[in-house]
Amino acid sequence: MDLLVIGHVTRDEVDGGLRLGGAASYAALAAARLGYETALVTVAPPDDPLLEPLRRAPRLNVHCVASDVMTTFALDYAGAQRRLWLRRRARPLVIGDVPAAWLRAPVAYVGPVAGECDGPFVRALRARFAGAGVQGWLRRTDQDGRVEPLPLAEAPEVREPPPLNVAVLSEEDHPAAGEVAQSFVAAGATVAITRGARGATLWAQKERIDVPAAPAREVEATGAGDVFGVVLTLELAAGRSMLAAGRAAASAAARVVEGAGLGTLPQSAPRPF
Repeated sequence: MDLLVIGHVTRDEVDGGLRLGGAASYAALAAARLGYETALVTVAPPDDPLLEPLRRAPRLNVHCVASDVMTTFALDYAGAQRRLWLRRRARPLVIGDVPAAWLRAPVAYVGPVAGECDGPFVRALRARFAGAGVQGWLRRTDQDGRVEPLPLAEAPEVREPPPLNVAVLSEEDHPAAGEVAQSFVAAGATVAITRGARGATLWAQKERIDVPAAPAREVEATGAGDVFGVVLTLELAAGRSMLAAGRAAASAAARVVEGAGLGTLPQSAPRPF
């Protein structure tokens, strides 16, 4: 395996319908389409029809830990900013859920959406290079299940960041996104704050750059940030410069927004890591 992806796949309730979601599903599908041999570890009902795109994707191997429920979000896109409600949550992942052979993958990408893989989990990974989309460490739910920002004083992965090479978040993930970024940068990570059509800011201890968004005809933006994160991680793991990696990530994200799912992201030939 070139890449190990970990996190809950989700059942997303949107406009009266259901669709597959979750940072881990978008990241794994995108990496596999881009030519990387990819392994995904998640928790969900293994026979759920929503998982079919994962089962049939070339170069994607899925280990689904059996659960009676799939993590489920209700999404509302009305208004200026997306609103989320957490309806159900599968059990958290533990390091024993990962097949032993997959722990030898050189690159890992963790995509928590509801805190399902925490700091101790990341510390137990053996990958030589690790990235994470950190949105799931920045959330809590109110009594009605509505997702809201978690005060940073209550966010252990921000106060004591796990060992990561790359951390990715959207400026919409938390009002204190800059403070979150500073915490991960201080711990040694390269951090990306994505800003949709306004591009992204990439930040490391000795460098900070702005990367413009690549041209695109936006149809559906869901998943673009997750794809940006996994491509940035893979490019930096391969030794690319921060600027080159950021441009590659922006290009992939631009293709994703051009349609549902992975949009127009092209199928690539195998790319051994």
